[in-house]
Amino acid sequence: MLSRTFASLRVRDYAWFSAGNAAFFLAMQMNFTLRGYLAYELTGAASALGILALSLALPMLFAGPFGGVIADRVNKRTLLIVVQVGVAGNNAVMAALILTGHVQFWHLAAAATVMGLFFAVITPARQAMVPQLVPQQLMMNAISLQMSGQNLTRIVGPAVAGLLIAPMGVGNVYLVTVALFLLSVITMFPLPKHGMVSIQAGSGGKVLSELVGGFTFVWGTPLYRILMIMALVMPLFAFPVNQILPVFAEDVFKRGPAALGILMSVSGIGGLAGALFAAGISDYPHKGWLQIGGAASMLLGFIAFALSPAFLPALVFLALGNVGSMIFQVTNNAVIQSQVPDEYRGRVMAVLMMSFGTMPLGVLPLTFAADAWGAPIAVVVAQLIGLAVVIATVVCSPSVRNLQITNLEDAEMSPAQAARLVAEGKITREEAARLSGRAGASGASGASGASGATSASARAPH
Repeated sequence: MLSRTFASLRVRDYAWFSAGNAAFFLAMQMNFTLRGYLAYELTGAASALGILALSLALPMLFAGPFGGVIADRVNKRTLLIVVQVGVAGNNAVMAALILTGHVQFWHLAAAATVMGLFFAVITPARQAMVPQLVPQQLMMNAISLQMSGQNLTRIVGPAVAGLLIAPMGVGNVYLVTVALFLLSVITMFPLPKHGMVSIQAGSGGKVLSELVGGFTFVWGTPLYRILMIMALVMPLFAFPVNQILPVFAEDVFKRGPAALGILMSVSGIGGLAGALFAAGISDYPHKGWLQIGGAASMLLGFIAFALSPAFLPALVFLALGNVGSMIFQVTNNAVIQSQVPDEYRGRVMAVLMMSFGTMPLGVLPLTFAADAWGAPIAVVVAQLIGLAVVIATVVCSPSVRNLQITNLEDAEMSPAQAARLVAEGKITREEAARLSGRAGASGASGASGASGATSASARAPH
């Protein structure tokens, strides 16, 4: 079971990618903690945290689709090197402002906005790169491990930042994040240069037409449409629960800051466990019911958490809710990635990334409801709405209910490895398609709901 869970890490290219992914998201999570701490120190207002959240999320929401077009048009390896250097530079400027004593709140908001624009490009490019780095039979496992690593940084990143602030100071800890972002750049250089462009030169249209084409592809394919709706709706009702944990720590359980740290850690541990579980069962074929089960357990777990009369049972239910949350996210992401044609991958992942931008839109009404009715009732009502969406999906969408994805046929090498051999003149394109399992991929149709690009066996009535 353990060897199957971590199977993708035996692939050299993916191991380098994962190391860079860990460094990048560790720095990002540390950044969230540092930015929030400094904002509160400068203003003394809790509303400043909400302003920073919006400053980061709105650029991701609105620029994300354009980031997907860019990720499809250019070499993803080169793109990530350039943009991640920009992220490091953004943090270096903040470190300089802090260390020289010139930092103001608007600097934090501006830096968060710039970071959101960078993330709008980095996220779809990173996600779209994964299927190129592993043989197709490991794709589901690789996607699950990627999300496991990101959840691990949710646990480690804030803790490391918090521990370093006192002995080093905020400015010097910002320099640590700069080093981590640069480390993520260094790990890009060993990755293949070939096979990283989705839209070949001369075949793409104008940016706006490609942008519209991405949305048209998603909306015109029934399976993608319902999967995307689920991916965008769940952050509105379920994911904001973790954002109002301070209210539960202070007002519901009355245990103060220590309880908040425990609640946040339990959330991260539950998410990590869920992602590792999803990685271990990546060959389970009934992906539709796996998503539905993950979403239902997430929502029911959060309801039980909100209604728990004591702190310890609440921790158990919070962890279980986050296990279900990650099973849903990993499965939803993996199904979309495994089925989408290569030429649409960046744009489709950019649409999926918009779920990060919808979460703040769910936080605002949830916090207003918590002020009016109390946090437990607000959470229960939000989760009941989410359950109604899940039940409607089960009843009205046979494409999700009956979705099955069997194991992909074993391929001898990843698409990127095959592309490198073609560039070196060692094999032909036809041989590359056969060795990577991509034979017949070019005939994939946007209306089919399954991509020949992955040679997946998907069964879902549309």
